[in-house]
Parts: sequence; structure tokens; C-alpha cells
Amino acid sequence: MKKTLVCVLLVIVISMFASVFSAYAEGPVTVGFAAASSGWPWYATFIQHVEDRCKANGWESVILSADGDVATQLNQVLDLIEKKVDYIILGPLDALASVPALEKAHEAGIPVIIIGNDIDEQYWDLVAGIRVIDDRDLGRSAAEIMADVLKDKDSKKIFVVDGLAGQPAVTLRWEEMTPVFEKEGIEVVASEYADWDMVKAIAVTEDMVTRFPDIDAVLSIDGSMTAGVVQVLEESGMEDTPIVGLGGTAAELELLKDGKIVGTACQSPGMNAEDAMDAIEALVRGETIEKRVTVNTPKTFADNIGDCPGDW
Repeated sequence: MKKTLVCVLLVIVISMFASVFSAYAEGPVTVGFAAASSGWPWYATFIQHVEDRCKANGWESVILSADGDVATQLNQVLDLIEKKVDYIILGPLDALASVPALEKAHEAGIPVIIIGNDIDEQYWDLVAGIRVIDDRDLGRSAAEIMADVLKDKDSKKIFVVDGLAGQPAVTLRWEEMTPVFEKEGIEVVASEYADWDMVKAIAVTEDMVTRFPDIDAVLSIDGSMTAGVVQVLEESGMEDTPIVGLGGTAAELELLKDGKIVGTACQSPGMNAEDAMDAIEALVRGETIEKRVTVNTPKTFADNIGDCPGDW
């Protein structure tokens, strides 16, 4: 009787493992990615990592770009559900507005991995996992770098070249930057949106320089714009004005090496993408994954530049 029971249990266990691994090795897997915008450098790098990992696994990938439009993104998630993809990666433009789409995916039994912008904890049950860069950490780190730059200055006036209005990343960064600025006596004389775009950042910085020629420092809230900020200050004869970046782009790291910016708070879309794909591979194997994991965001200066991948 005992031998029979043991044999039955062994068959069950072997069958379980066989089903898990056969799903990974043999079953066709399609990963859908509803990206905020393929035109944003951060997302372009993320997309490349997703495509590369899917190709390496023999999987299919369906990449959709909302081009910064919330309604388009919601429709694209519904399209992925209609296509019956196996997994969805979503970089929500508006976390709250994405909830109806998350509910639809949940009803359809499609696991969703959230990346980029976080979602509120009350909606965690709708998703399989959250793999995000903590924008609060990024904002706090950039503000602390700025505070250190200005700590011995009598005047602490800065202007900020900002991101995209209403974006959660922008809101969360400011939630942490503002208290640091207030505590350290840093006055933000102006902040203007440049929509993550270097051309717009150049125009915004030109306007700021005209209005505030005696500014003490400048903060670029995203690495995709920082080179434009540096360009304008140099052309305006203000190359000695300290600039703090945020993002750790390849361009920012070059500027760090050249001494043209003081420091940056690093974020890596490649690391974020690898974490998201690791989570999906674990789910395919039938493993339980941690619900929320954040990606490391180190403060980066010329002397620890190797800590930041600079992959976007």
C-alpha cells in the first residue's frame, strides 16, 4: 500500500514538473508590450531588451506604442487581450486610467507585469507583478545632489527643465524633491515642461537663461534632455553654472566624464526590462514571483560612473 502511494505521488510530482517545463520549452509564448511611447529613448531601450529576450527564448513579441496618449494605450491593451497574448507588459501613462484595462486582462486570465510608472497598492491584485524604477528615489537623489552642490552658497536659486505634464514619474519625483529643496533653502524660481524632448529642452532652457541670467544651478529632470541644457548654457557663456541631471543616459555619462554636469540619479531601462522578462520567464515555469520589485537607482558621479549602465 505504501509503495503504491509513493509511486502515485512520484507520478504526480513528475507530471507537474513535466507540465511546467514543457510549457517553457515547447508551448508557444507571446509577450505583448503596451509601451508609453517607442519614441522616448528610455522606452526604445526597454523595447529592444524585450525583443531580444523573446527572440532568445523562441517567443513572439507584439510591441505597441501609445505615443504618449492615454486613450490610445488603453485601446492597445484591449487589442493585446483580443489577440490572446500570453503575457502583457504595461508601462502605464496614467496608472489610474489603466485600471479598466487591467481589470479586462485579469478577467481574461492574462498575467500583466507593470513597468515604468507604479500603480496603487489597492490594484496589485489585478497584476502578476510590478517591476519599476522608484521615481521617488530618483527625485530625492537628484535633489540631494543639488543640495550638496549649493550647500556653501549664499544664493540658492535654480530652475528646472521638467518632463511631461501629468506623468506619474514627474509627480513622484517632485514629491521627494520639494521637501529637500525646502529643507536646504533652495528656491525653484521656475520650472517648465519640455516633454522628455531635447529640442524642446533647448527652447525651454533658452527662455530660462534669458529670464534668469544669474541663476545658481540648473536641474534637468530627465537624461534625455540634459545635453540640450548643457548646450544652451555653454552657448550663453554660463558653462560654470552647475547642472544636475537625472536618468543616467549615455549622453549624461559622457557629460559627467567631461565635467560638464555635477552628477545624476541613474536609472536603467535595460535593467528594468531584464527584471520584467525574468518575472515572465518565472511565471512560464510555473514559479511564484514577488509582487513588487524596484530597480536600483544609484547616485552617479565621475568617480563611480561604472555603477550606471548608461544604456539609453
